Amino acid sequence: MKKTLNILQLVNFRWYNACAHYAVAISSGLSKSGHRVIIAADKGSPSLKVAEEKGLETYPDLYLSHQNPGGFFYNIKRLSDLIEQKKIDLVNAHQGEGHLYASLLKKLFKKKFVLIRTRGDQRKPKNNFLNLRLIQKWTDGVITTAEVLYGSYVKEYNLDEGRLVNIPLGIDPEFYYPTEKDKELSGRLEIYRDELVVGILGRLSPVKGHRYFIQAAFEVLKSFQKVKFLIAGEDAQVKSYRLSELVENRGYADKFIFIGRFPDPRKIISLMDVGVVASTGSEMVCRVALEYMAAGKPVVGTKINAIPEVVKDGINGFLVEPKDSRGMGQVILKLLRDEVKRKEFGKASRKLAVDDFSLESFTSKTEDFYNKFIQ
Repeated sequence: MKKTLNILQLVNFRWYNACAHYAVAISSGLSKSGHRVIIAADKGSPSLKVAEEKGLETYPDLYLSHQNPGGFFYNIKRLSDLIEQKKIDLVNAHQGEGHLYASLLKKLFKKKFVLIRTRGDQRKPKNNFLNLRLIQKWTDGVITTAEVLYGSYVKEYNLDEGRLVNIPLGIDPEFYYPTEKDKELSGRLEIYRDELVVGILGRLSPVKGHRYFIQAAFEVLKSFQKVKFLIAGEDAQVKSYRLSELVENRGYADKFIFIGRFPDPRKIISLMDVGVVASTGSEMVCRVALEYMAAGKPVVGTKINAIPEVVKDGINGFLVEPKDSRGMGQVILKLLRDEVKRKEFGKASRKLAVDDFSLESFTSKTEDFYNKFIQ
C-alpha cells in the first residue's frame, strides 16, 4: 500500500522559470496522488502565486534568498516550526539556499525528515568541500531533470544509482491536447487559410535563439511563401522591436507576427503547424517542447541539454545543431512541404507526451524515488 506523505517543497526562485515550473508541476501531481504538499518560498514569490492559482497549499513566510544574519535565524525558526507543526516526512529543495537551510535543520538541529535535492539549472555542480558534505553526507537523494546533469553528479559526487535519478518534466495531456486552430485569434493575426504557421514560444532572451529562428525563416522564405512565422513571448534581455527591425530590413515584415506575452499558450500553439525550440543553452527543463508535443505538433529543436531527450530526431521532429540557422531552415522547409510527414510527426509527438512524459508518469517516478528513503 502506498504511504501518504507530508511533503515540503522549497521553491525559492525569484522569477517563474522552468525550474520553478518543474517544482510546481510535481507538487500538483503529488497532491493529486493523495499526498499533502506544501510549497514554501520567499514572500511575494511568483512561484507562490502560480501555486495558489492551482489550488496548492503554500507557506509564504520565508526569505530564503536574502543573505543577512537576521534573516538566517528567522528562516531557521520558521522552517523548524513548519516541519514540526505539519509533521513533514520529506523536504524537497529546488534551490541551493533552500537546500542549505534544510541540510542544517537535518544535521545540526537533528530534525527527522528525508531530504531530497532537485537540480534543474544549467550550472554544473561544484565539487568543493561544502557541496561534497551537503550532497554526500547530508542529503538522502538527488533528482536531476536532464541526463547531462545526471552525468555531472555521477562524475563530481560519485553517487550510487540508489541515491541519484534523472526524472524529466512531465506534462498534463488533458490540459495540453490537439485542437483545431483558434479561428478568432487566427483572424485577428491575419493568418490566411492557405498559410502554414511556424512558431516559437518563450521569453525574448539571447539563450532562446530568436535571431537564429528568424535567420532560419529567411532561408525558408527564399523558396516557400505560404507561411507565417509567429514569435510569442515577453521582452526580456532581447526587445521585440529589435527583432522587428531585423525582419523589416529584409523586407519580410508581412511574414512575421510578434505577439508578446499571451495569457493562454494553448491558443498560440493551436495556430502552429510546426513548433520550434531554437535555444543555444539552458533547457535543462524543456517545458515548451512538451507543450508542443502534447498539442500534437511536430517539433524542430536544437541539440541542447534536455531537448534531445524529448524530441526524437526523425520520429516526432528534427534536431539541428544550435546556431545552425541554415540547417534549421532546411528541416522546417522539409516539414512545410510534406503534409503527411507533419501529421505523422504530430501523432508521434502526442503519443510520446502521453506515454513517456505525462504528469502521471512524472509523479509516479518521483514517488518511487521518494519511497526509497521512507522508513
